[in-house]
Amino acid sequence: MMKSVLVIEIAAIVLLFPVFFLSGRSLISEKDMAKFIPITEKVAVITIQNSDTVIYRTVNIALGEVFVFEFPENISLTETPTVGDAALLKIEVETEPLKMKVWALMFEEASEEALMYGLSSNVQFKINSGQTFIFNFVVRPSEEAGNRIIFSYPEWETSNKAVNKHLEMLRKELEEKYEKRAEEIEKEIETRMTGMMAKSFSEFFQCSSYSARTERELVFLRSDRICKIGKNAMVAVNFSVKNRYRQRFHIDSVKIYSTKGGKVEIDNARYHIDKFSMQFDETVSGGIAFKISDEDYSREYIIEVTESAGKKRKLELKVSF
Repeated sequence: MMKSVLVIEIAAIVLLFPVFFLSGRSLISEKDMAKFIPITEKVAVITIQNSDTVIYRTVNIALGEVFVFEFPENISLTETPTVGDAALLKIEVETEPLKMKVWALMFEEASEEALMYGLSSNVQFKINSGQTFIFNFVVRPSEEAGNRIIFSYPEWETSNKAVNKHLEMLRKELEEKYEKRAEEIEKEIETRMTGMMAKSFSEFFQCSSYSARTERELVFLRSDRICKIGKNAMVAVNFSVKNRYRQRFHIDSVKIYSTKGGKVEIDNARYHIDKFSMQFDETVSGGIAFKISDEDYSREYIIEVTESAGKKRKLELKVSF
């Protein structure tokens, strides 16, 4: 007899377990529940104040609908939101501006939505202005549920405007200082370059004039002067490119090679050109300069100009002292 009674009691517990499971609530005491202010609007606006520390709210959420929190600019989370029951609530966070999306999830054990009504779970998070939020989400029918909370924070927005104004003033001040310093540096560089040029010419100067030209499909590369300046050799070569082709010619790169020991690119070379694209019958002028040691010094070099598009033409021109 006792065995049959025990079996009946166990069966009753098994049958009642889903009911107890589906009718659960957040483990929040009645005293704490009194702190929660219910939100009944579909779209509610909450004004945050600097004096706020912890903000409690109760909101209704519907299955299959998203609930959205919207925050003012420059507000961010200081930690990942904590969810009381991850099986009941799902959260996604977007930044800049901060936006949080919350969904209520259907339990596998629930055969109907009505069995989920009344279930609740809390969500906690903190923002960079110092306030902590604790929301108790309660699953309700769609007509009773909210959709969105828009947070307003006038004190924060006013403070940010003042900060932004100060930053803008600081930015302009730094720009003015930078421009002034850039002008000073440019003058210093010009002065030093003039002094270096004068010193180099006083030590050594050699230029060779010639007439060198090459052509590739109606594009001409010319050079007529190469110079060696100073004991620590600085070599400079002039060149020009003329386009006699009916379409534009676009320069991709200008390189120079030493012929000593084979064709070797001079990797410290720097070049200047008036512009990189020329139309029919247009000529552009340029120059290329580099430093070279006595050991690597060569009397002959190769200028290479490469087209960036179209036929991808490559022009090579030998120049020498």
